[in-house]
Amino acid sequence: MLITIALLTACKNESVVAQAPASPVLDVPADARGHYCGMFLTEHVGPKGQVRVRDVAAPLWFTSIREIFSFLAAPDEPKAVTGVYVQDMGRRRADGSFPPEAWIDARSAWYVIGSGAQDFPAADDAMPFATQADAEAYRVRHGGTVVTFATMPQAFVSAGSGALPAGDGASTGGTSS
Repeated sequence: MLITIALLTACKNESVVAQAPASPVLDVPADARGHYCGMFLTEHVGPKGQVRVRDVAAPLWFTSIREIFSFLAAPDEPKAVTGVYVQDMGRRRADGSFPPEAWIDARSAWYVIGSGAQDFPAADDAMPFATQADAEAYRVRHGGTVVTFATMPQAFVSAGSGALPAGDGASTGGTSS
């Protein structure tokens, strides 16, 4: 009887650990490649993302924020996601790099989409920020629309460029320029 209780307790604790959110990997390995494009993350100057999947030790890396949203919506991708992280543009260094502590939970981030920023090649991507104030300040400087993880327009995710189809900004609940 005691052995049965011990085994049940061990199984119960194991399932709790398996369901606990995975922390972001702070240092991007030099050999990390984008899940979809295969590009080395070190060759990409914009904000990057990582998705943690249950029972998979290494994160899935993404060279664009839009790719994370595509991954999460794709029916053929894993659904046992334990963490989604993006780099906070508010912590971007002058040289375009990001410090290890720039990783934030993608679900609580604020995003600027459809901006006219040309400060790096991937500027037409969604720009993630830890705070609404930082996202609004970026929007004021570069244009675009501020949205949240929950209000990211599918039309933006599906688009091949950063152009936001007419009328989408108003339907997101975000702030338009």
